[in-house]
Amino acid sequence: MGAEAWIIGGIIVISIFSILVYACLAVFYPEWVGITGKVALNAEISHREGETPAPHPTDKL
Repeated sequence: MGAEAWIIGGIIVISIFSILVYACLAVFYPEWVGITGKVALNAEISHREGETPAPHPTDKL
């Protein structure tokens, strides 16, 4: 294999790895990648007049 094939192969591998990492972050930590998750939606709802958000699972009171 020539040097060009190694470079193209490396670019493809890095691209696939980056997409997989982004997909994992989007599923498990959506706020980190700019997707509005449940916590952010509840925060937005709590700032609207007359609406109350769903209780957060970690709230004890």
